[in-house]
Amino acid sequence: MLSRFVSHIQRKELFKKDGHFLVAVSGGIDSIVLCDLLLKTGYKFSVAHCNFKLRGNDSDVDEQFVKDYCSKNTIAFYRRSFDTSAYAEEKKLSIQMAARELRYSFFNELMNEHSFTYLLTAHHLNDTIETFMINLVRGSGIAGLKGISEKRGNIVRPLLAFTKEEILNYAKENSIDFRTDKSNLEDTYLRNDIRLNIIPKLKELNPSFEKTISKELGLSEIVIKKSFERLDM
Repeated sequence: MLSRFVSHIQRKELFKKDGHFLVAVSGGIDSIVLCDLLLKTGYKFSVAHCNFKLRGNDSDVDEQFVKDYCSKNTIAFYRRSFDTSAYAEEKKLSIQMAARELRYSFFNELMNEHSFTYLLTAHHLNDTIETFMINLVRGSGIAGLKGISEKRGNIVRPLLAFTKEEILNYAKENSIDFRTDKSNLEDTYLRNDIRLNIIPKLKELNPSFEKTISKELGLSEIVIKKSFERLDM
């Protein structure tokens, strides 16, 4: 995966070695694997972590985990806590949309203050497929889905060519520690229902489902624009 990561960045011209990047890190497997890949390939980056105060002590433990990871690897660490529930109520937003507004406001502030080259996020191929399926369920229709590249404005998503399984295998092979958000294991939300129940059924029918759909729909080259603007990832 490491060599593919390097060649993918070079082939798609996502960013250059002389840049200084801000990486959004939750402490979960995706963002920690992205940091590990960047460290091993010599890219210069700093880390931004948001504590949304939504999961009690777990939120604080996540923050401490990311802080310790950055300290161990000599990475500049920026963090901010939010009263997300109060903000959502005040703005009349869903918790997901409130969290999205808060974190990107924080990221943009850091980008401007420290002149980072790009903001890197750890979205991967399965995120894209889930988002596509959500849009279909909600009636967007294929004709209504507009895609963008992995690089849009000052945001780059360098893991979009990789499946969740590949990320999990990389973490296992490299003994990478990470935090698990227990809410991702509950199927009460549509995205989680698709991830936990629907996609596994489709993979029973076609073990290469992710690669197949990415090829057929061109999802390895794009992300769904409206979904990343409207849905919390």
